[in-house]
Amino acid sequence: MKIAYFISNRSTIPSAPDQITASTTVVLNIINELKSRHEITVYAAQGSRIDGVKVIDLGLPPFLVDSSSASNDWITKAVLTMKQLYIGKLFEDASQYDIIHLHTEPSYLAMPFVPLIKTPVLITTHNTYHPFEEPIFKHFDGHVNFSALSHAQAKLHPLQQEVPVIYNGIPVEQFSVDNGEGNYFLFLGRMVHDKGIDTFLELAQKTPDQRFAVSGKGEKQYEDTAQLLARTHTNIAYKGILHRESKDWSEAFGKAKALIMPLHWDEPFGLVPIEAMAHGTPVIAFNRGAMSEIIDHGKNGYLIPEADGIQGLQKAITHINSLSPDAYLALRQEARKKIESTFSAGTMGRNYEQLYEKIIAHQSS
Repeated sequence: MKIAYFISNRSTIPSAPDQITASTTVVLNIINELKSRHEITVYAAQGSRIDGVKVIDLGLPPFLVDSSSASNDWITKAVLTMKQLYIGKLFEDASQYDIIHLHTEPSYLAMPFVPLIKTPVLITTHNTYHPFEEPIFKHFDGHVNFSALSHAQAKLHPLQQEVPVIYNGIPVEQFSVDNGEGNYFLFLGRMVHDKGIDTFLELAQKTPDQRFAVSGKGEKQYEDTAQLLARTHTNIAYKGILHRESKDWSEAFGKAKALIMPLHWDEPFGLVPIEAMAHGTPVIAFNRGAMSEIIDHGKNGYLIPEADGIQGLQKAITHINSLSPDAYLALRQEARKKIESTFSAGTMGRNYEQLYEKIIAHQSS
């Protein structure tokens, strides 16, 4: 198959080490799994490089302005227009491909143009559904191919058509297993309220007998608070942004007693928990979004009702600390096994490959 991809032009592919771009990482994993069997073209920012893959960059460097931190509406408009420059070129070239796979944010950015071309298009949505988007999705219901990252995410969308679910996957063989000997509880990722950084920092302050570590980047208020707490509390460490797949990044995961995710939104999937589990590190998470599809409570991690708040997280910490060495080792082994069996890049690649074939066959019939 001849397959074309577009995600965003906010970063290169691969992303710069100081960028947090989960969707780009996911698509790169798909491409690396499929490029030996298919002819792949990626529309991406100037500076993108993927071995064995053609990159069309429009001569434009990464558009680094992040609409999620926009101070005014014109920033959002500019970000969306920059993405549409790439979408326009991709759709102009559509006849060169057997299928186009879009991972844009918002997911419906290109939907109005899908009926204008003959090449089938698959749109994978990476975000949660918002009620005010209902008229948009209902307008395209049955006319556009969608896929979701989890059953929890798929259920939220007001679509009558079938929405296949394909879990994110990682090259698990590249993740070393560690033993959690650092004996700290970790927060890693975007430092925003939805991800629960404020709850994590409160937990760390209210649990002085345990060690906590923070790594990531995000809203300045949370970065400043984490740095201040690291200076004033001996049980809190601030690691800043760790370059993805670096030795420090891998050790932060592997040496943690557990990853803590006090989510305040319905996480559609999330790479961070499966990356932690690939290192053998169990996850303690508020039971929001797709967490129950990733974590088997009591077997490879712990699901906490969000309503239980800080006390629920503290109880999970107390429980994990009470485990015998053999029981804790088994917890870590089960975390790794779950990723190997369900969330590998190989499984994800094959699932998308089969979906592409199904969509092409249906459109050709």
